[in-house]
Amino acid sequence: MKQQQPDLKWYVLYTRPKFEKKICREIDYLKYENYLPLKVVTRRWSDRIKQIEEPLFASYVFAKTDDRHKVELLQIAGVIRFVAVEGKPSTIAASEIERIKLIESQGRDIQNEDYFAEGDQVMVTQGAFTGFKGILMRNVNRQSRFLIRLPLLKQAISVEMSASDLLRIN
Repeated sequence: MKQQQPDLKWYVLYTRPKFEKKICREIDYLKYENYLPLKVVTRRWSDRIKQIEEPLFASYVFAKTDDRHKVELLQIAGVIRFVAVEGKPSTIAASEIERIKLIESQGRDIQNEDYFAEGDQVMVTQGAFTGFKGILMRNVNRQSRFLIRLPLLKQAISVEMSASDLLRIN
């Protein structure tokens, strides 16, 4: 009788800051497939400028394993927990991993962006409306419709502005 291949799935590990590369080496040592997407950034020190690789998603590492061996990954120094939904470690589709690898392989300038959703409470950080708090109505093409409520007048106004001028506060 042929032994069945274990059902391997991609999981996301939440790690201590700056431990991602070390954790990947440990996962390699345990002979599990893992992935740490990297981006090239320019860092300036007082005496030099240098390009370095740092994780695209700070404090996250992708690891492929089955349900029986998840505990081994949690025992690695620096691993805090699995990313979970409703207390259950969630998986990420292999197609999503491949998509991230494809983007990374293009060698283009990759930047992390703020992730806003409609209904987020935000505060304006730049421009004429600095300090105003409100609700993000929509976020399209890096432009956001920002709603400002004026409870005293029982009125509301909205204005288009760049998402880079907003900070989520909820």
